Amino acid sequence: MGAASELARQTSIAVGELKSALTLLRADASDADMVIHPPPAVDDASQMAPAHSHMTGEERTEREKTKRHLLVRARALVVQAEDIDNDTATVLRKIVAGEIAYPEFGSLTEAFESGRAGASLTAPTWPNMDKKSPEEIDAWWRALPEAQKQQMIAEHPGLIGNLDGVDAASRDVANRIALAAQTQRVEAELAALDRAYIGARGQYALASRLAAKREELDGLRAINTALGGDYRVDHNDTGAQAFLLTFAPDGKEAKAAVAVGDPDKARHVSVTVPGVNTTAKSIGTMTSEAGALRRETLGILAATGGEGEAVSTVAWIGYDTPDVNDGAPWEALGDGKAKAGADSLADFTRSLGLTSDHSEDEQHLVLNGHSYGSTTASLALQGGAHEYVDDTVFYGSPGVYANTSSQLGLEYGHAYLMNDPDDKWINLAASEGVHGSNPFASDFIQLSTEERTTADNVRRDGVDSHGQYSRAQEDQGIPGTRENPLRVSGYNLAAILAGRPELADRAE
Repeated sequence: MGAASELARQTSIAVGELKSALTLLRADASDADMVIHPPPAVDDASQMAPAHSHMTGEERTEREKTKRHLLVRARALVVQAEDIDNDTATVLRKIVAGEIAYPEFGSLTEAFESGRAGASLTAPTWPNMDKKSPEEIDAWWRALPEAQKQQMIAEHPGLIGNLDGVDAASRDVANRIALAAQTQRVEAELAALDRAYIGARGQYALASRLAAKREELDGLRAINTALGGDYRVDHNDTGAQAFLLTFAPDGKEAKAAVAVGDPDKARHVSVTVPGVNTTAKSIGTMTSEAGALRRETLGILAATGGEGEAVSTVAWIGYDTPDVNDGAPWEALGDGKAKAGADSLADFTRSLGLTSDHSEDEQHLVLNGHSYGSTTASLALQGGAHEYVDDTVFYGSPGVYANTSSQLGLEYGHAYLMNDPDDKWINLAASEGVHGSNPFASDFIQLSTEERTTADNVRRDGVDSHGQYSRAQEDQGIPGTRENPLRVSGYNLAAILAGRPELADRAE
């Protein structure tokens, strides 16, 4: 009885959620003048209406995009329905076969509860989920009842935390679970290697493994430390929590992305892509810089009528950057790492657009690329990131694979470049076309990196070295505030993120 009762309860909830999602889908389709029908498919009724016969190419493209999104949502509901059906059939077979039985109980109530415990619907699985598009994952995740989402997070944290299309809060919870488990695992492995090394001195191979394991643990601890940082503007700032949006401990270096502020709730969102020699151990510095950029941006918004608009800044180390310190300087001269990272970056930015609480028109998404990261970002934009990215800023760039903003998928006036004149090696690489086109010969708007007083009447330092573009002027005070403002280059980044490009200082 307990098993049958619990199965009926959970199935009723799941089917109810499914019906609500289907009703919403049909309403959205109707609003768009489209029709959903089996198997599933979507028909655009407007194509046969005289009123729509003179649509522009851009309008037709937008309708095709809407049609694709509706179809993805419809297919996600079919997956969810099949999962409920399969789960229900499996539990019913177990009940009939007497497989849900617990002989050790002291009362009828205990027996009833034991039966209930064995009749839960399983966490919904989907073959090759890690290969699905962000649009497919977004539709599938939204269709799940909250209880099944929590079950998926608990049972598969490493998967859910890295699925582009899952909301930021869920990814953060899942990735923190995975990070804690991985840290504990690596600490145990390191302790075992330490014991083995003490008893076997002189073994070079063991010493090398020990050093690599310590390096891995350092990276994990750096991520933990970054998540615990204080990124507030002041004690009244309640929106500066850190979110672990990516955590992938596979490969030579762990990959991680940390957001300061909830990107799903923020009106203004930036993603910063780093260049060479950036590893998980760098996440603390990058997240601190993200916090400073957020503070500077909030300051601009408050001074220009945008007070109350939330900001989220993401430090993204979601790819293996070239390691020029490890005897492989040629990695920075090739585009292999950039191409590999661009695919992941494109999906990540599309995910931010899909899971946002704001509409595509309301959300303002900026993609920043520093050094080799600008090369990666330029390829990501051409690989799909442009669908949601509104502006891009390349700084300290050795070259990008585009001559015009339109080649990036952006409108003219929405691609920016900041290269300091003293950044000689980088500028030489750019002028020689090491990575595609010379950005100085593009139609990108060039911004200043020179010392000057910015539009907010603050005297700011210029850039003196390749790593200073996004850093504050002093090592004291809270970075990104009046007491410790960002350099001219950092202020320019904040002005673009705030949607106030007219405040950014143009290069002379």
